[in-house]
Amino acid sequence: MASVRQAVEDYYEYVDSGRLADAVQLMTEDVSLTFANAERVTGREAASASIRFVLDQCTKIQHSVFHWIEPQTAADGTTEVLFEIRIHYWLKSGRELDIPGAVYASFDSDNQCTEQRLYGDLTEVFA
Repeated sequence: MASVRQAVEDYYEYVDSGRLADAVQLMTEDVSLTFANAERVTGREAASASIRFVLDQCTKIQHSVFHWIEPQTAADGTTEVLFEIRIHYWLKSGRELDIPGAVYASFDSDNQCTEQRLYGDLTEVFA
């Protein structure tokens, strides 16, 4: 079984390579996703649509994880992790942006993401 860190790395690799369907398979069916200032969505389909909305602004995207805080695992097997992220956007407008953020994520005992909250200012992505 992959580690939580590997699950995070795989997730961003899938998103960055345009394999969104593979990325959301790393989430539970009832995943909770809060993406920047957007309303929280629940479920793989809603999470996929929320991520797709951002990706539709881009010709390419690249995530880099920094400052990984050691995950904490609860007695029920749920693991929580925090990390700093930097996202480079190549927008369809021709602009490039490098935006910092932070992510809180939780994973079940199978290392599937149960919740993800991305904190960052994506105003310029949608400008």
